[in-house]
This record gives sequence, C-alpha cells and structure tokens, in this order.
Amino acid sequence: MESKYLQIVLLSLILTFTSCSENKEFAPISADTNLFENGDIICRLGNGFFSNRFRDYADSEKTYSHVGIIEKANDSLFVIHAEANEFTGVGFVKREEIHSFLKEVKSWGLFRIDADFADIESFIFNAKDYYVKKTPFDMDFDLNKDDKVYCTELIALCFNKSFKDIDIQPNLFLKNKIYYSVSDIYKHPKVKPIFKSE
Repeated sequence: MESKYLQIVLLSLILTFTSCSENKEFAPISADTNLFENGDIICRLGNGFFSNRFRDYADSEKTYSHVGIIEKANDSLFVIHAEANEFTGVGFVKREEIHSFLKEVKSWGLFRIDADFADIESFIFNAKDYYVKKTPFDMDFDLNKDDKVYCTELIALCFNKSFKDIDIQPNLFLKNKIYYSVSDIYKHPKVKPIFKSE
C-alpha cells in the first residue's frame, strides 16, 4: 500500500516538473564510429526529472546521470543500458542505437577500460546476457540480487564479473542504503576518459 502511494506521489511530481519544463539547448551529437571501441562506457546527462535526481546524488562533480556500454556491430553502434520509463517506473535492460541513446541530452562523455581484449569481450557478453534475459529495471535499488538492475548496477555487475582483480564498489549512501553512483563507474582507476561533449 505504501509503495502504491509513493508511486502516485512520484508520478504527480514528474507531471508537475515536466509540464513546467522549458525547451533547452542540447549538445550536438557526434557518433563517429572511429571514436568508439567495443566495451567503452558512455555516460550522459539527460533532461528529465530522474536525470536531475541521479545527477544530484553523484559526487561533487555532478556531470552525468546515466551510463551504458558500447557495442559495435559491423558499422552500427549500440548502447546496452538499464532504463525505466519516467512516468511508469517500468523498464528493462535494452540495446539501443547510439543516436537514440544520445537524443536530446545535455552532455555526454566516453570512457575506456584499461583491460585486455578477452576481458572486454566478457564485459560485453555479460551485458548482452542481461539484455537477452529482458532483465527488469530495479526500482527498489536492491544490490542483494541481480534479477533486476538499475543503470549503474548493470555496469558494475558486468565489470565485476568480467575483469580480473579489479572491481567497482558502491560508494553512495542514502537513507541507510548503499548504491552505485555514475561516478563510481567513470572515476574508477581503470576507466580512462576519451571524449567529453562541450
């Protein structure tokens, strides 16, 4: 019952914020395939209600609100990521074309993991496994199970399953609960910046 009440309150807040929002200028998107490599991590700052909330929960830099994994397939670029609908809270791990992922974002950045080819392939394989299983978005943000995942949790789980002797730890504490923040991903010592939109 309390969960239903919370969902109604959240929906009301979302409708209020989106109806009051104004048109914003968006960063120009360049998806030159030469810029990207398989297994790169892509971060973005969206323009929705939850995007602002997730950015606010990051560390002092507050640059990004969402993250995914790049998959190159022939001449196409895809992003594997976990996302929920801002109005319903329902979502899954999805595989989305890069132009769709970056549509109407404020800014974005590309990062590369310092790891060998086999581990990068494992990283992509693990992400695709969550996608193939249609793993639901985790609105409870529960790190004890991986049958549902939120965006940063997906990346951290795939990272921790794939790379030897390096892992990502959650460092965001809110209301006596621990979470993976976007900065836990892109500020990891083995993750190096490649590109940042202006």
